[in-house]
Amino acid sequence: MHKAMKGLRFPLLALGALLVTSAGCTVEREPNMEFAPWINHMMFSSAAESFAPSPVNAKTGKPVFANGRVNQLPPAGTIPRDFVPLHFSNDEAGRLAAAAAFPKAPVEASPENLARGAWGFATFCVPCHAADGSGAGLVAKKAGWNFPIGYTDSNAGKWADGYLFHLVSYGRNNMPSYASQINQLDRWKIILHLRALQQQNGAAPVDPAAAATATAPAAAATPAAK
Repeated sequence: MHKAMKGLRFPLLALGALLVTSAGCTVEREPNMEFAPWINHMMFSSAAESFAPSPVNAKTGKPVFANGRVNQLPPAGTIPRDFVPLHFSNDEAGRLAAAAAFPKAPVEASPENLARGAWGFATFCVPCHAADGSGAGLVAKKAGWNFPIGYTDSNAGKWADGYLFHLVSYGRNNMPSYASQINQLDRWKIILHLRALQQQNGAAPVDPAAAATATAPAAAATPAAK
């Protein structure tokens, strides 16, 4: 009998290992039998869903959070990590304030920044404004309007960098806001590329003092201005 038990030892161990490992397998159509469900806390998590009502404390009978919510509002005065708020209103007064605060972009026109700006311009601006800033992009052609930004006779050539930054951040008329697609630093770099593009097409460098006084009538001169 002792020898027989020794002979069965390996098959029994193999069978036990097979049962344990197979308990963790999942068949989408027919789930396997659960193994030790009373300790399987990962499968039967008691965590509340983000937008569900706050769970009730079993001892007190009251919601875990007094306001009954799972998702809590952030503390007053805080902002998300890496988020830089804009302190300009979304109107012409805000655009003029941005122009006065930033006659020139607060980033250096280094080769690296210009290259990044060129990438951003090609990605987000070319579909409407075209690669040369002529305003003859594919979207503009189909829509039937044209707003050049890369030439000497362009309104954009007279506006302060901060004014352009505001337009990219908040949008206006046909142009939507790109704040959710382009971070603030890249928006400034795109403006650097636009200035380089304007100069390549014959525009003189922007005079910061004059550009800081950019006004609405200049924008109104082009009814379909973006």
